[in-house]
Amino acid sequence: MNPTELERDERASGSPESGGARGSWWRFAGHYLEMVLAMLAGMLVVGGAVGLVVDYSHADHPTAGSLEMAFAMSVGMVAWMRYRGHGWAGTLEMTAAMCAPLVVLLPLLWAGVISGDAVMMLLHVLMLPAMLVAMLRRRDEYRAVHHGRGDRVVRVAGRAMVVVLALALLPAPVYLAGSRSYEASQYTRPEATTVAAAPPAHDPAKRTVAVVVGNEGANIADALVSYEVLAATRAFNVYTVAPARRAVPLLGGLDLVPDLDFAELGRRLGGSAPDVTVVPAMADSEPAVTAWVRDTASRGLLLSVCTGAEVLAEAGLLDGRDATSHWYRISGFEQDHPEVNWRRGIRYVDDGNVISTGGLLSAVDGSLRVVERLLGDEAATAAARTIGWRHYSPGKAATLPDSKLTVGDAVLHTLNVGFRWDAPTVGVVLTNGVGEIELAAAFDPYAEHSMAARTLAVGTAAIRSRHGLTFVPRAGVAEAADRVDRLLVPGAGAAARPDPGVAAAARRAGVPVKYLQDRPGFAFDAGLRDVASTMDVPTARWAAKILEYPVAGVGLSGPGWPWTLLLRPLLLGLAGLVLVFGAARVVRSRRS
Repeated sequence: MNPTELERDERASGSPESGGARGSWWRFAGHYLEMVLAMLAGMLVVGGAVGLVVDYSHADHPTAGSLEMAFAMSVGMVAWMRYRGHGWAGTLEMTAAMCAPLVVLLPLLWAGVISGDAVMMLLHVLMLPAMLVAMLRRRDEYRAVHHGRGDRVVRVAGRAMVVVLALALLPAPVYLAGSRSYEASQYTRPEATTVAAAPPAHDPAKRTVAVVVGNEGANIADALVSYEVLAATRAFNVYTVAPARRAVPLLGGLDLVPDLDFAELGRRLGGSAPDVTVVPAMADSEPAVTAWVRDTASRGLLLSVCTGAEVLAEAGLLDGRDATSHWYRISGFEQDHPEVNWRRGIRYVDDGNVISTGGLLSAVDGSLRVVERLLGDEAATAAARTIGWRHYSPGKAATLPDSKLTVGDAVLHTLNVGFRWDAPTVGVVLTNGVGEIELAAAFDPYAEHSMAARTLAVGTAAIRSRHGLTFVPRAGVAEAADRVDRLLVPGAGAAARPDPGVAAAARRAGVPVKYLQDRPGFAFDAGLRDVASTMDVPTARWAAKILEYPVAGVGLSGPGWPWTLLLRPLLLGLAGLVLVFGAARVVRSRRS
């Protein structure tokens, strides 16, 4: 478009015919509301379309994510402004105003001053006053009447867009708030970071296994399941390790004190690498962990669990190799790391000095494969029997169903994460001698995508688990009993010998107590049964699908599909319709 056309557009959009300076500030406010709705429409429609074509994590690629968000919102804005008859100069000026915050935010992101999440939040917030400034600069144009230039189909589409946006007006921010709360609850930082805990003794006659937990946190199932499978053989020195020895949050809010830091482990091993290093899914990318795995741990046998494969891929240790990971994330890894031959539908892939597993409870099979290679099939069979694992496939990796995210899964996940604002808080009571897998089963099924409950680790003091890990509660039992909806006590030993103090605290607070592993079986069976009975069976099945755990024979029973939960976004949508069209009616009556 040449300057003459721009000038012609400007004269048209501010002409006396369209109202010019005589326009109403009510029209100005209406235009602003339209702009915000158009921006949201662009985010939902264009952003959703981009997500279908390019699958990547905004958390891992914050620059690309913020640019995509600005682009999507700008497309919605440009389309609506042109439909309403605005000139190109004003339209491009508005687009520049919307993108202007990135000029400040991206350099701050690159300098490490703010996080990717902060960029996304500030971009959304700063766009609104930037738009207002652009409108005030051309106030006469935005106070004027704009008749638009679309035909009947475009007008109908415009009205349909308004209806859709009105329906999303209330559910969208409620969902965003809920999902933010869900993300924040997964790895909340420990209140106490330094805890006195003697590191375990070292037996130089045994091989050494290092389970990396990082300092930002790790997935509780990935880390503790692998740990107990290997520790149960009693043939290894098994240590949890991190860059620094301070309390680390595991998913769901269980604080673990690592046995050793990287330097201490190096001194114990005389500078040698551990015989085996387990890399679980991490809360965040940690350069210190990636560097240590690449430079030190890679000299031994590596076991990546679930999305821990991403750490190995970033370290270049999977280049040209076969590997697997969680079905939910593997598509993104295929795009981010095309140099890896990603395989689906299998519990683990054994490729020389690297074994990679599928999601979460596939850690059992990968860990048993380590036992097979180092100790033999009999030792692996005994370890599987010790933890109650019924799905052991000796000598070869078992296959997995070709899991995909179905419409039902997506709807259920959206409802649980975004609209279950009254999810109960469960106090998980920590007791000495509890099994590591038993502990994981009291946190992961509730916090890993299902949001069946918020979990709070409670106890009288730091405890030692069955094989010597140190865990720290975040609240005392008596204190927490007033803050939780019920108490959950993991561990077959605790169920066999109930603590009178726990029962007394629960009675005083009027909350029930559930001993989770009160019958034989694999520890996660009890957790999934509890989710099914206290929440609903579909949520328990979704949790099992994420865990990559077959539920046949587990005995799930409880409520069916959560229809009452589905009513929440529907009623919020109807309320948004009433608000938007009610406001439009008021504006029209004032104009007349």
